[in-house]
Amino acid sequence: MPVYEGPEKKLEIILSSPVSGLRSDTDGRWKKVVRLSRAQIISKISNDFMDACLLSESSLFVREDRILLITCGKTAPANALPLLLDLAGKDRVAFLFYEQRNFVPSGSPGEFEKDAAEISKCFPGKCFKLGNADHDYVNCFHCSPAPEKRQMQPVLQLLMHGIDPGVMQIFCRRGNGSAARTRSLSGLETLCDPDMKTDDHLFSPCGYSLNSIRGKDYLAVHITPQPVNSYVSFETSIMENRQQIIGKALKIFRPARFSLLLRSGMDDRNSPSFKKVKSVIQGYAVTDRNLYESGCGYAVTFFNCIRQE
Repeated sequence: MPVYEGPEKKLEIILSSPVSGLRSDTDGRWKKVVRLSRAQIISKISNDFMDACLLSESSLFVREDRILLITCGKTAPANALPLLLDLAGKDRVAFLFYEQRNFVPSGSPGEFEKDAAEISKCFPGKCFKLGNADHDYVNCFHCSPAPEKRQMQPVLQLLMHGIDPGVMQIFCRRGNGSAARTRSLSGLETLCDPDMKTDDHLFSPCGYSLNSIRGKDYLAVHITPQPVNSYVSFETSIMENRQQIIGKALKIFRPARFSLLLRSGMDDRNSPSFKKVKSVIQGYAVTDRNLYESGCGYAVTFFNCIRQE
């Protein structure tokens, strides 16, 4: 059985000001964006501030001032950048981020460098690596074209590998299995507040995705429950009770190892210190720590952690 590339590529565009009508899809623009990335839209939920699309390979979130495209497998989100810039306006881009988790064994060597080079044709930027280059790491590209910068919305990511086999069985379709039942059995619904609007999908024969939104905040979970290289990504902009959220996610999936990333503004005094992280990852040892401080008003805190027997 071929190994599916669960680790995602993430393209994010943050605009200096809202673009009225950007969310509109009367012309099928978002289907075109997703199709250029080699994926398809499965379903969509919306509120007053954003649209959240579940994709055949991960998620798309659209606000009038922000676009976040997350895809996995053999997709290519960078292919959609020219169209995204046409829709949003190149001169309105305040920040652009491109991120790719390494895939072990790597199915696409050199792919990040190729994508970063293509993006640089539109916006010159910088590349950096978080983590251990010989093991678990995240390749990042960023640029900040606009002279005036916006306040950075914090984003928390947990990238988990070696998920408990018993847990992974829940995310394989059997009989009358449904996404809602899977969400309940796994405990994932405890990560979503009752006032959040939630959309999820259980793939056949296995795999699961979830989008949940509240106001301008979002939460996304993507699960690849294969026996070899099982993987879960968890991402959210919800920062209240952050330590509890991390603890809940680790308790649900019980990964053998994981990476934690927090992107925040340079003046965010709530960035996770080593002491704070240790307090919610009992049973795990921190193997790598990085802090990347950009020259344009944001920082990324990174930890690699491995389960202790």
